[in-house]
Amino acid sequence: MSMSHDDTVVQSREPRSESSDESPDEPVVARTSGEPPELLTLLDDEYARRILGLLSEGAHRGRELSERCEFSRPTVYRRLNRLEDAGLVRSELRLDPDGNHCKEFTLARDALRITFDDGGLTVTAHTEAAEPR
Repeated sequence: MSMSHDDTVVQSREPRSESSDESPDEPVVARTSGEPPELLTLLDDEYARRILGLLSEGAHRGRELSERCEFSRPTVYRRLNRLEDAGLVRSELRLDPDGNHCKEFTLARDALRITFDDGGLTVTAHTEAAEPR
């Protein structure tokens, strides 16, 4: 199905930084009347789903995720970048005991709500602690 520019409205945001004043419960919303929102497309990816599953257990470094998933590091980091851009994952720079710096990844959002209205589809990502609207 082809879609014109007028068929899609997307609210996007920059990836969260450590100094951001943004509330962790502020929803990330994508709305469309044509193709599925990016969040749903991203969740259709088996690599992204596996990474999210592991992050639901707790924080992990990219190297750990690569080893546990048995995916190449470039594949894991590409998915982590997309997940971070979508607001589902956040990263923090950590200092290893050996003095090396590395990123540690955690879930930023752990729930999605899908709403059908006005002939469109809205996906809202939030934390479970957030009250659904």
